[in-house]
Amino acid sequence: MRHDSSFRRRSSLTAAAVAALLTAGAGVAGVHVASAATAGCQVTYTVTSEWPGGFGASVGIQNLGDPVNGWRLTWSFPAGQTITQLWNGTHTQSGSQVTVTNASYNGAIPTGGSVSFGFNGSFTGSNPKPASFALNGVTCTGGVASPTASPTASPTASPTVTPSQTPSQTPSQSPSQSPSPSPSPSPSPTPSATPPDRPMINNNFPVTREGAYGTNRYTVFRPSNPSAVGRTMPVLVFGNGACAHTNGSEVVQALTFIAARGFVVVDTASVDGSPNGVNSGSPIPSLLTDAIGWAERENARNGSPLYQRLDLSRVATAGHSCGGLEALIAGQDQRVDGVVSLDSGLFADGSFGYSRSELSKLHTPVMFLDGGPSDIAYDNTRANYDLVRVPAVLAEQSQAGHTGFIFGSQMTEGMTAVVQFLDMTLNGNATARSYILGSSGLAAKAQWTVRSKNF
Repeated sequence: MRHDSSFRRRSSLTAAAVAALLTAGAGVAGVHVASAATAGCQVTYTVTSEWPGGFGASVGIQNLGDPVNGWRLTWSFPAGQTITQLWNGTHTQSGSQVTVTNASYNGAIPTGGSVSFGFNGSFTGSNPKPASFALNGVTCTGGVASPTASPTASPTASPTVTPSQTPSQTPSQSPSQSPSPSPSPSPSPTPSATPPDRPMINNNFPVTREGAYGTNRYTVFRPSNPSAVGRTMPVLVFGNGACAHTNGSEVVQALTFIAARGFVVVDTASVDGSPNGVNSGSPIPSLLTDAIGWAERENARNGSPLYQRLDLSRVATAGHSCGGLEALIAGQDQRVDGVVSLDSGLFADGSFGYSRSELSKLHTPVMFLDGGPSDIAYDNTRANYDLVRVPAVLAEQSQAGHTGFIFGSQMTEGMTAVVQFLDMTLNGNATARSYILGSSGLAAKAQWTVRSKNF
């Protein structure tokens, strides 16, 4: 077992900075809010990734007061940082002053509800966090403000979290247009909010596998009771081995493992293996980026079990073998915050129409996993890791071969590594970061070798 950090960690990016959280409460006044409304908010600012001269961040807003219909969040960057790309909102910036307003689909925040957005930015020198935020013109100060007059409406209660149903032993194969959800085997969770610093790998929610609403191009794996998760869920879009775009049966076990940890996973295959008009055998990266669009629509669709349950500022692509090529290309999308390539890599001769020059377009941290010398993708995986310029991890399990992570005896170890990397990258979780980058985590396990750079 060996852990080789091939680059010294940037001193400006500590675990504390990655997981930096700013929490405050304030009275909210301004558009669409009664002057006598009870007000309060909590803002979470997380640096999800950082590379020389650039960074990614996610911002969550939780409304602690009366419902808000239309929001505007403002802050000042302390070191001249500049937003270069933002999603799930609209931004303007004048010098260090930033204003972000809601998108058309996420302007309403009920009492106890949350919205989030993400962005990429640039910086010179240091990248300190903003000191304070203001919601609809009033600074968040750390509590719920009392109204100066009787409020016109009482705050609505936060939704009650109920225990998940007892799972069945096998997932059902239900038609894609009207799927019958069936939970996969996992013990029922305690019905309470998940602490924000709890590592996702410690979760084990019952999972529902179902066809995507409105299309049979995707299969969705999600916690059966989204309210039991206690917070909005990150999204992972996944490309299958052999670029299988109809039959995704070989990944059911692996993707159920990930979804049980609190992710919503959208896989590029029909739920029952039926024809869906998509050819298999060659990479179609747009299937993954279109899956992000599907998740955006579901998050905004009334009646969806995922309505306002997704955190679209925390999105990742992943894939196995040929599907890993799809993940690496789709990972260039600005909505993506992390990439995982399993037993895969772009070819030196540009096979499948994508050259290794595409790797220079990645803008987020990436994790490469391979199954050792017997893995047909072993050389490609290593070469791709060497070429990327973003923060990267190369994790190798010498006995996994080409399929051990997906349906072999190394599945649990491999999917644990995936969950921990995504928790580190999307959430800034310090425990997950230690597991991936530290000498006593993944690198300490038998038959594993871990290298990292640019963190």
